[in-house]
Amino acid sequence: MPEPGECTDPPRKVTKDDVTISFARSGGAGGQNVNKVNTKVDMRLHLERASDWLHPWVARRLMVLEKNRVNKDGELVIQSSRFRTQSQNVDDALEKMQACLNRASKLPQQKANKTAKKKLVKQAEKANKVRLENKKRGSDKKKLRNKKNIEWD
Repeated sequence: MPEPGECTDPPRKVTKDDVTISFARSGGAGGQNVNKVNTKVDMRLHLERASDWLHPWVARRLMVLEKNRVNKDGELVIQSSRFRTQSQNVDDALEKMQACLNRASKLPQQKANKTAKKKLVKQAEKANKVRLENKKRGSDKKKLRNKKNIEWD
């Protein structure tokens, strides 16, 4: 957890200079173009090398939040084959990587303290009690409509 005054702001924008980019043939439908052109992007950000601009707390949190995308070498790996062109896939992968970094830089939500929890429980119990009372009133009203209850003198 960052201490007061430490990094909680989103990190700076990731650029092509910060990452290692490689290309491969994209899979899936697309005919001959898929088989001929290397449009799939494999983008890697080495978290230790990015320590000069990436806060260590954010890097540690990335390893927890994106554990399926961080390999044994400590690289955050993002792939994109959404578009038909390399340049669009590079931009898409950069956006995905930036979204991961932004998510990791946000502070986790604090859990509610005990007094707040007690207050919430009390409110829920009171609301339930009011609901049951209203339900009982409606039931009584409908019972009054029942003709079997009428007494003839």
